[in-house]
Amino acid sequence: MWTPWRALKDRREARRRAALDALKVRYHTFRILLANNERALDRLARVEAALETGASTAELTGLVEDLQAVTFELVDGVSRLTDGGHQLLYARQLRLEEALRAALETMEETARQPSCQPLGRDLATERVGGKAASLSRLRQNGFPVPDGFAVTARACRDFLRESGLEARIRKMLHAAGSEGPGLAEACEKAREAVMAAPLPDWLREDLRQAGEKLAANGSARLAARSSALTEDTLEHSFAGQYVTVLNLTPDTLERGFLEVMAGVFGQRAVAYRLQAGLPAAACDMAVLVQEMVPAVGAGVLFTLDPVRPASGRMLVSAVPGLGILAVDGEAPTDIFRVSRDDLADVAGRPATKTIRAVPDPAGGVRREAVPEDERERPVIPPEVLARLCRLGLASEALAGAPQDMEWAVTASGELRVLQSRPVRLTGQAGGAAPATSGNAYFHGGMAACPGRCLGHTRHVRGPEDLDAPVCGPVIAVLAAATPEAARLLPSWQGVVAAGGNPTDHLSTVARELDRPMLTRAAGAVSAIPDGVPAVLDATAGAVLPVPAAVGELSDLLAAPRPETAKAPRVALTPGRVRVRELTVPLNLTDAYGPTFSAVECQSLHDIIRFAHEAAILALFEAGDELLDEAFSHVRILRGDAPFEVMVIDLGGGVREGATDRFITPDDVTSAPLAALWQGLNAQATPYAAPPSGPGGRDVGGVMGRGITDARGKRPVGEPNYALAARDYVNVNARVEFHFAMIDAVCGPRARGNYARLRVKGGGAATPLRERRATCLADILGAAGFYVDRRGDLVTANLTDVSGDDAAKGLVLLGRLLSFMRLLDAAMTDDDAPARAAAAFWAQAEETAIPADTPAREAAREGA
Repeated sequence: MWTPWRALKDRREARRRAALDALKVRYHTFRILLANNERALDRLARVEAALETGASTAELTGLVEDLQAVTFELVDGVSRLTDGGHQLLYARQLRLEEALRAALETMEETARQPSCQPLGRDLATERVGGKAASLSRLRQNGFPVPDGFAVTARACRDFLRESGLEARIRKMLHAAGSEGPGLAEACEKAREAVMAAPLPDWLREDLRQAGEKLAANGSARLAARSSALTEDTLEHSFAGQYVTVLNLTPDTLERGFLEVMAGVFGQRAVAYRLQAGLPAAACDMAVLVQEMVPAVGAGVLFTLDPVRPASGRMLVSAVPGLGILAVDGEAPTDIFRVSRDDLADVAGRPATKTIRAVPDPAGGVRREAVPEDERERPVIPPEVLARLCRLGLASEALAGAPQDMEWAVTASGELRVLQSRPVRLTGQAGGAAPATSGNAYFHGGMAACPGRCLGHTRHVRGPEDLDAPVCGPVIAVLAAATPEAARLLPSWQGVVAAGGNPTDHLSTVARELDRPMLTRAAGAVSAIPDGVPAVLDATAGAVLPVPAAVGELSDLLAAPRPETAKAPRVALTPGRVRVRELTVPLNLTDAYGPTFSAVECQSLHDIIRFAHEAAILALFEAGDELLDEAFSHVRILRGDAPFEVMVIDLGGGVREGATDRFITPDDVTSAPLAALWQGLNAQATPYAAPPSGPGGRDVGGVMGRGITDARGKRPVGEPNYALAARDYVNVNARVEFHFAMIDAVCGPRARGNYARLRVKGGGAATPLRERRATCLADILGAAGFYVDRRGDLVTANLTDVSGDDAAKGLVLLGRLLSFMRLLDAAMTDDDAPARAAAAFWAQAEETAIPADTPAREAAREGA
């Protein structure tokens, strides 16, 4: 029978069902948005790779248009989640699409690769030879390598081909045979032909610009050296076979380049190639040009004595003046053998030096007698010798094998590394250095950006670690691949992230800046000590120790130059440069800063980042009105935990047969909610507050203020509620005096899993609330969360982790919700946060929370 009361009840039920349907739509929109975020990052990585490899205009255009389509779906999803709250994001997306359309329409095909590649970038051996590639890697890692550039092997070959010399010289040397006067005559004619050949306009211009740039940086004199692709390898050293030209100026650099190129066809070099089974006319030369060091001494360092490798000593030779007499063996030389373990243990004594090579003011090099008062004096004093050996061991650790290093020292005692190549050891072809063949700190993960780097490890748990000053080279170790770390990437040598994946925001920026990065390195935070010298080999997935004799790196190596960026594998035309600017860079790196807004989105990568963060916040701040309307469709979860939770099932969150209003933990099928409840039950008691009176706090007073606190979104006493699906949960909890929100995905795919917490509020005075926030931040940081604390607000994130690790994180959050009841009242002094954190870990011994993180150990020791 119809009655007004029945009609009213039906209308209320309809509103409640509509509210529940709205929540489900909101949730499914969010999950679609997460999937689109993953698709967008994958397509962004494809665009980046296409720009790097010189893909055709048609292919690149298709990839960009696909990226734009997915990004637009992200923007549309955020708008739906926020009820049209991000309309400005549409405008930014459309403006970027218009700019990209204009860039694509005028895009030229890939330009010629620049012939002169600056040192300090990741230069490939197959492009610039082992010598230049090794020095570039050392300079990139802060070693004192003179600035310079390499003329690529392709440019050198193109010079010979375009001048007609390639075929002509091949014919001459083939007709001359493999030995005798005919070969010597053919080699001399080949050298003369190279010296007489004009350089192509493109090469002459590139050389001029590169040489003038070095001169503008204060390099009055330059050196040109060989860096052939087959030179300085374990198979073929070509030691002493090619030409080095010293004391050049920008005006004479072209002639110096030609002399090095002509040296390819010198009789000694040709004979060496023939004996090694290589073609006589083969030219795989690249030319290395560097600042010339005003050396007062120079020599060679072998990090392992090549004649007696079992001795455990290094071998150092030193001559006064320039180093050409050391490598040519033309003059008496200081010889020292230094213990690898104790650099003060030095065997040998100085020789009587009689002659030295010095720059000639007119150009080139001349020889002169060593003054009488310097003949018995060591070329380098003990402290410089020790520093040289430290540099050698550091170079060995970076390369992973014993090194043959050429060096020079200035009048002020500054060392410069001129070359570092593998040592050819007696009786063997080489091998790993003793210092790097031991146990690694960590092995595993995936390479987000391949390469090797050297630095002190630094654990980064939150913004305060990001803002700490950088002294010397740093390898950052992060629990999560947080995008906020991207702004520090230019000042780090490399990154190890326990979470993340090769297509996430931080990985994309690492590749853009050419910073070696290891991602998805589960267990790395606990395995890698904080503050130790280490080598990150992202290619092999390893973090290795550095020999103890190397000591502190901050006084040995320079920090990376912030402006250093990756050299593209192919040259980009202006149109392609513009496409890259509008797609790849990430400018929104601080989600909590004032510039994190839609109006600041300058690239599609920024749009993706902003949309992802906005979506998380939208689910975090689920509308109370919708929830209030839907409460008739909730189940009330009760157990041994100190409070109950109202559960709204979004699909798969509660057992299908659980029809009663009150449910037990056995009825929960949501993996993240079950993990959270496990933690709530595990932490049976809150942290014990001190008694009232002298030295204590008035707990009742704090409780009274908390009950009347109006700053929270809901008053104390309102139900705690959870939106739950099979692998998702969003919890809004009022725990005594604090308002806490938890949002988490815990599924089989690591790329989508995360656990996020925000805690704020309380009835205590500001100092007590802020100390409580410090305590929570310490606990969360020790457990591997990335933590941001601002006043009494704590935000913690655990992202891109396995389902097991996400569940462990949620167990910890559950324990923390129970533990922090009455916690404000215990924050009586500045040491209270550390005492409380130690007490938390003492009560958590039996849980699955990671037990071996350095921060947790420190907290426990503080107890």
